[in-house]
Amino acid sequence: MANTERQGLISRFFARASDTDQDVRTTEGPPSSCHEAWGDNATRSVSGLVKSVLQHPSCLIVTGYQDFLSSLTILLETVENLGERPEGSIRIAFGSNTETRQVLGGGGRSVAEEARQHFLGAKGFSVVDLADLRAVLAMDAIERGIIKFRIFDPDLAEEKLGRRPPMLHAKLFVGGDKALSGSANFSINGLRRNLEFMDDAEAWPELATARRAAAEQYWDMGRDWTETALEILRALIRLVSPEEAVARTVQEATTFTPWRVAGETSAGRPPQPFQADLVYEAAGTVYEHGFAFVEAPTGAGKTDIGKHLATVLPVSHGQTVFSWGERADQQRLGSLALIPASVLKNWTTNAPANFKPIKHSHLSRRGKEETAELEEINRAVRSSASMIVDESHRLSSRYLAPSARSLVFERSPAIWTACLSATLMGNQGLDGLLAFHEKRASIYVPPPITEQINQHMAKVRKRGELVRHLDQMNRRIEDQSVQDDLFDSAEALQVEVNKVERQLETGGLQISTLQEGLADALAPYVVRRQRDCIGESADRKTGAFVYPMIRSHREDTALIDQQRQIIERIKALAESITTGVTLVSADPQRAAHTEIKFHDKSRIHIRNFLALLRASITFAREEWARERDSEADQRGRASIGENLRRAEKQNARGIAVPDGALLEEVDAEAEESETPICDRISRLLNHPSLDSIDEARAGVMRDILRKHGHAIFLAERVGVLEVYARLLAGHRGRGPEVFVVAPGARIKTGKKLHHIRSGADSQEYFGIDGKHVDPLKPRAMFLTFQMAEGINLQIASALGIIGVTSDVKSLIQGLGRIDRIDSPNSRIHYYTFDLPGLVLSSDHKARARVASIALLSGVGAEDLPSELVEFSAGDLTDLVLEQVKKPRILRPNNYFDQLEALRRVLPAEVLDRVQNANPRGLWGAELCLLSSAEPVTILLLGGRTGSPQEPTVLPPRLIAVRDVDGRAEIIGDQVEAARFLYAAYAETRRRGMQSHRPELNAISATFSRLGSTLAHLTHWDVRPARTVSLLASLASFLSGHDTGDAGQGLFGSLTLPTLEKLAETWAHELDVFWIEAKETVSQRSASGGEIPDYLGIDAIYRAFQEQPDDVRSAVSERMQELFARCTALSEGQSIDVLSRVAVIFEARQ
Repeated sequence: MANTERQGLISRFFARASDTDQDVRTTEGPPSSCHEAWGDNATRSVSGLVKSVLQHPSCLIVTGYQDFLSSLTILLETVENLGERPEGSIRIAFGSNTETRQVLGGGGRSVAEEARQHFLGAKGFSVVDLADLRAVLAMDAIERGIIKFRIFDPDLAEEKLGRRPPMLHAKLFVGGDKALSGSANFSINGLRRNLEFMDDAEAWPELATARRAAAEQYWDMGRDWTETALEILRALIRLVSPEEAVARTVQEATTFTPWRVAGETSAGRPPQPFQADLVYEAAGTVYEHGFAFVEAPTGAGKTDIGKHLATVLPVSHGQTVFSWGERADQQRLGSLALIPASVLKNWTTNAPANFKPIKHSHLSRRGKEETAELEEINRAVRSSASMIVDESHRLSSRYLAPSARSLVFERSPAIWTACLSATLMGNQGLDGLLAFHEKRASIYVPPPITEQINQHMAKVRKRGELVRHLDQMNRRIEDQSVQDDLFDSAEALQVEVNKVERQLETGGLQISTLQEGLADALAPYVVRRQRDCIGESADRKTGAFVYPMIRSHREDTALIDQQRQIIERIKALAESITTGVTLVSADPQRAAHTEIKFHDKSRIHIRNFLALLRASITFAREEWARERDSEADQRGRASIGENLRRAEKQNARGIAVPDGALLEEVDAEAEESETPICDRISRLLNHPSLDSIDEARAGVMRDILRKHGHAIFLAERVGVLEVYARLLAGHRGRGPEVFVVAPGARIKTGKKLHHIRSGADSQEYFGIDGKHVDPLKPRAMFLTFQMAEGINLQIASALGIIGVTSDVKSLIQGLGRIDRIDSPNSRIHYYTFDLPGLVLSSDHKARARVASIALLSGVGAEDLPSELVEFSAGDLTDLVLEQVKKPRILRPNNYFDQLEALRRVLPAEVLDRVQNANPRGLWGAELCLLSSAEPVTILLLGGRTGSPQEPTVLPPRLIAVRDVDGRAEIIGDQVEAARFLYAAYAETRRRGMQSHRPELNAISATFSRLGSTLAHLTHWDVRPARTVSLLASLASFLSGHDTGDAGQGLFGSLTLPTLEKLAETWAHELDVFWIEAKETVSQRSASGGEIPDYLGIDAIYRAFQEQPDDVRSAVSERMQELFARCTALSEGQSIDVLSRVAVIFEARQ
């Protein structure tokens, strides 16, 4: 299945013919003599006779019009110094023949008009033979009148003959003493290939005179056709400047109608331009790869984007994979969507007609329900054409310990999939992104990408070995201070440490380098926009869907000295608590080195306690004091205080009280206790001086409400929310309405305090279209970060963050509740509440997660602070906002990013001119010359949206052809071809040649090269990447061995729709073995063994090959039957791509 020769992702080689052996048609027989003045293309070439006529200073030819380009090609090959001949020296009268006569006159059109439509109504290259491309070089001779054309006009013939002849069918070649006549048209086929008969009347003067007279008479029966001929040649290949050609490429590649949405559509609201662009790029990515991550900032309308995709993708699938001859119940129709329950209502409003929503919660059932649920989902997957996954980060598709939701989801068959999220895989970073991609798309991934991913993993493992060795050396150096090493001195060990550190640095094994490489490998699958792409404005006029302005405020509590000392002492006491039991934790990762940590069992409880302290003194007191009844059932969640008291008791050696005791923590009358440190914390925590902290924060919240009217407040714990909600609702006088969103919690409500049990209900009060919206009433809503995800609360102009969270994904989601493109507020405000000076280990984790999200998003994390000394909640908020507001970085390994990079360097007026062009009929091909460090020919194939004559729908596509060791390589990988184009255009701009149009005399060699290149291009070369591994493995299966050519020998003569059908059906046959291979990966991860490589097609195919003979025989029979059917459907169908060539870039050194 592996390609033996591969330079690109979709690549194959062919031997380029030389100029002398391109076509055997140039072979001619012996020259004719007076007694051998005839030719039949069997023993003597007709071309030899005609050549003697063409070389005469003046000649007249009568022939059929359909060979117009071929006629010019013969003139260019035969007549030397064509441009030096006198005006009118070559006259050609075009008539008609039986074949073309069938359409002439039927629509009331003249022969001249019919000829014009024949050429200008064609798509791409309207040529019978690729050598006819050189006909363009005759334009100069035509413009100067050296070559003149007339075309038969029955009206003129009637004037001269007195009757109206239906057609002119003569073939005459006269010049000097030569007068030829016979059956051959003036074409490559007539003169060299077909069996014809032609003779010269030179030996019979009377006959020769009659032939000359007839030729002149037919010339007089024609109307001038020279301008039309020039029009056809100019339309065949237009010589344009590089910037014009690139503009057309960008235009055609980004305006394929089946992928575009606009205006009033069948789903969702009318899309904004950036939403339509994301839908387009996602549809193109799914077509190419079978899978796409769609990342858009929070508040950008991803639900509408998803609903548009749920409409576009099934149509695209139906147009791509044919269903001719199949029953209706065999076809894949409509879309399946996996949606969080909190936003289900948003999805089902204005949903596509053929659309099945499934809530995320349905994916997490256990036991008997799990099997039934999985079967129901898989049945829906098998019958649907596409799947949309909203808020994909919620599925927790990590490598180790994936969630039950993701496991059920990942045991589903292959399907075109688009995943929506504002944070890709959130806190899981590259590991989550890679795992998600592997479980949903690995069956589509070509081996080169699998190999690229595994090369990065091998480097990660290598780094892990070196880091472990480095840790061992450093521990041995530390041990030297206690006892000398018998084998190595400290100096020798330090030399080894320095050596390993150099290996890490010079071997490209830095963790950031490795992660950047893996992110680059996954870049083709990620389409994205930054907030900066959409823009922000204080002008909220109707229809201006941009973000509001942002202002961030810090509301760090102003502590008096006593409060600050007590809080610092509480932190010191809490961090001294240990159980005496050391735990070793490791989070195995595939995208990064697995860091092994040694820590005390109590660490997590200490972190949670201090985090609560930052958020609310009142709730921290409650959590510290709460204790389960020792006489009752001990089941249920223990409080943080109970856990830390137990931890202190478990330490057999006892814990020394840290130095720096305060008077407030000492109680001389207290009895001796098993938990002296926890007792000190209790005294400090309940000190009266701390009572005012929460009340002071509540006062700030009231000020925020007085200023903004509506405000949202977020925290990690419901208990924290309830504390502040009660402080606000319990205030005397006309206070605000207070809402606490807490499904499943018990909240005691009151006159002003309301308990909301779902996110959908909260939108009714704070959403722009909510039933209970009242802008005049001051309102506060309290939610946890997790509960806020996906909910639209854009009526509020202020959002408060209580404390700090290391869950950066949830923080970003939380900020997006009011930062929305449909916000009515000109400016929104973020308020961050924190106690200064409490830096936790999780704060550092938060910074790392911001860096990971920045890396995946491609906006870079180089400017993030490397050390966090004083890190408040406001620091994290500002850090996230800074990353969110960064401009979009264009990734070199993403096709649509490369197109955007080209668009950005084009002059606006050139783009406008191309976008607003109204071409005559259907455009032909444009040609330009580029400068490049490496010679390459790049072709843009125009998209085809189908017609009664050509029902196949084909997206626009780039193809690159370059010479490698004397042979030509066809490169179908879209990213690689786009990079070639971008690099060549950049070099052209560097040389200042971007606006120069080539001259005809500069491209004569290009036409010969193009003929050699285009003759080899077929549908096989434009197959999408998702079919590459499937067709390669299918070829190996059907042939019984590794074909070594990715299946081209077996399937290379098939049309693209039949290739698609074979790949889709083969994927369906492999589904069960793909699922089995994925489960094997999960089992290996659960066993704690070495982290496996990325799951590629080879592992899936091996799982299939291990099946019993009867299983494989049944599959073979079905696939052989389909292959035979596809072969029959392809017979007689054109598989070349000439008719789609829209732009030709010839890049030269």
